[in-house]
Amino acid sequence: MSFLPETNDDLPSLAIFKRHFGFVPKVFRAQTKRPDLVDSQTKLIDVLLFQKGALTRIQKEFILLVVSGTNNNSYFAALHSKTLQFLGVKPQQSEQITIDYRLANLSEADSALLDFSLKLASQPNGITATDVDLLRDAGFNDEQILEAVLMAGLTHLLNSVQIGLGVEPDFKPRLTLPLKEVNLPADSERQMLERPLTDESVSDDPDVEVVRRVKGGDTDAFEELVRRHGRRVYRSLIGILENAEEAEDALQDCFLKAFQHLPEFEGRARFSTWLVRIAINTGVQRLRGPKNLDTLDDESEDFKPRRIQAWGDNPEDSYSREELRKLVEKEVMKLPVKYRVALMLRDLEELSTEEAANALGLTIPGLKARVLRGRLMLRESMVPYFAKTSAGVRE
Repeated sequence: MSFLPETNDDLPSLAIFKRHFGFVPKVFRAQTKRPDLVDSQTKLIDVLLFQKGALTRIQKEFILLVVSGTNNNSYFAALHSKTLQFLGVKPQQSEQITIDYRLANLSEADSALLDFSLKLASQPNGITATDVDLLRDAGFNDEQILEAVLMAGLTHLLNSVQIGLGVEPDFKPRLTLPLKEVNLPADSERQMLERPLTDESVSDDPDVEVVRRVKGGDTDAFEELVRRHGRRVYRSLIGILENAEEAEDALQDCFLKAFQHLPEFEGRARFSTWLVRIAINTGVQRLRGPKNLDTLDDESEDFKPRRIQAWGDNPEDSYSREELRKLVEKEVMKLPVKYRVALMLRDLEELSTEEAANALGLTIPGLKARVLRGRLMLRESMVPYFAKTSAGVRE
């Protein structure tokens, strides 16, 4: 359906679009039989989007892209991608923000802002005071948070008007929505970390009594959980971040998040699994920056082992147990992060298949495939230490 009645581009209120876009978008031309409605919309857009406010213009445009993507609205995603070009944002980055802003190398603050905006758009009834506090922790004041809420609401309104009128795009969009995975909802820790991905049994969770005490008000008992799981969490973070100082900072963040969200923990996964998932999410968030490193979700790599051959000796005959452990850890740290963390959880930390799959948000077959590929990579990397040439000499 396309609805574009006789229009009046000379309405005074439409001049603002000519000034900012260079033309009047069809979605507003389609409403000119009701000049009062067009006038109201343009005033709101002018005050909230075009005029200087608490958020930057680019931050507000990013919110518009993310919410439009969530609503499968190609029209406004295309229109404002063009606008962002004039603000110095490349079309490829606008496209990435619309599809999945988490892979767009945004700042930690901007990612937090879009996390909030996406949740507001996709789960409006799920917004809690905790979500607002997370924005405050990211450096946003109440005026900026209010603008973010209003910007998400304005985008919903504009998306609904365009969809309801069936207005055709002003130009061919780079993206055709809906896609299979457009900014998948940024679940709360409770939703994401307790998702029942496998058949992991929680009936014998050794932490259940301590968790109950903490929830009951015995906050000192949380130190027991830190002592029990600090080493495992730290090693998981080292596996992701490859930097001891960053891992220590992330460790503090992880336990702070766990303490803050413990009232939401419902025991559908073991506490240790829930905690490791917080650690993984914390570590990955720190990777989403200028380094542009591999993510835990990227499955595009097509590894094919090249040097699978028998080791000449039992490795423990060539190296002491301690030397071998250091060698293995050294080579594990060279693996891509998604395989490195899977191996560390499964082989070094000795989590069960179910626990490791839950911690990484994978199915059991997916976890097994990742561990197998990681083991093959690790074995190949260690061939020079243990393989023999045909002459019987180690390479």
